[in-house]
Amino acid sequence: MPTIGLTGNFGMGKTTALHLLRKLGAYAFDVDKFVHGILKKPATIRQVVHALGKEVLAKGRSKNSLNKKRVAEIIFRHPEKRKAVENIIHPQVLKMMKETGSGILKKDPSALVVFEVPLLFEAGYEKYFDWTVSVYCKRETAVGRLFTKGFSRDEVYARLRAQMPVTRKKKLADFVIDNSYDTGRTEKQVRRIFEKLH
Repeated sequence: MPTIGLTGNFGMGKTTALHLLRKLGAYAFDVDKFVHGILKKPATIRQVVHALGKEVLAKGRSKNSLNKKRVAEIIFRHPEKRKAVENIIHPQVLKMMKETGSGILKKDPSALVVFEVPLLFEAGYEKYFDWTVSVYCKRETAVGRLFTKGFSRDEVYARLRAQMPVTRKKKLADFVIDNSYDTGRTEKQVRRIFEKLH
C-alpha cells in the first residue's frame, strides 16, 4: 500500500485533512511531533545552539531545553539560519518516517500511511512518498484562521513568506484538497482521495 505525503501552507488545513484521513482508517502522523521529540535530544539542542546562539536556550530552566518560540522567530526571519537548523533536523525526521512507515507496512501490508509534512516540497521529501497531497485555501482565509488562533500578524506573514507559494505546491502535488469552505466539503474531497488510494 502507498505512503502519502500531505502538505500545504501555514493555516491552510493540513491538520484537518490529516484528522479526516485518520477517521477513515489511515495511519496518520504529524511530522511536527517527530520534530518536537528531536528538539528535546541533548545532542540536537547543542547543535541548534551552535547554529543560532545561546539566546535560544530556555531561560530559568535547565540548559537542556530550547525556547521554541525564539527558535521560530529566528529561523523564519533568516533563511540561512533556517537552512542550518533544517540540516540538523531533517535527516533525523527522514529516519523516523522511514522506520514508522516500514514498521506499519510490515504488520499491515494493506495500510495507508500518511505523514503531514509542512515543508514537504521545500525539503525535497516528495521523492520518499508514493503520492503527495496539497491542502490549500484562500490566503485571507488562512490568515484569518491564524489570527483567531492567537498568532500575530508578524508571525503569520514571516511563516508564509518562508514557505513555497501554495500555487506551486498545488502544481507539484498528485492530489489537491480545497479547504476554503466548510469541513463537509473538505471531507468529501478527502474521502475521494482515500478511496482512490486505498
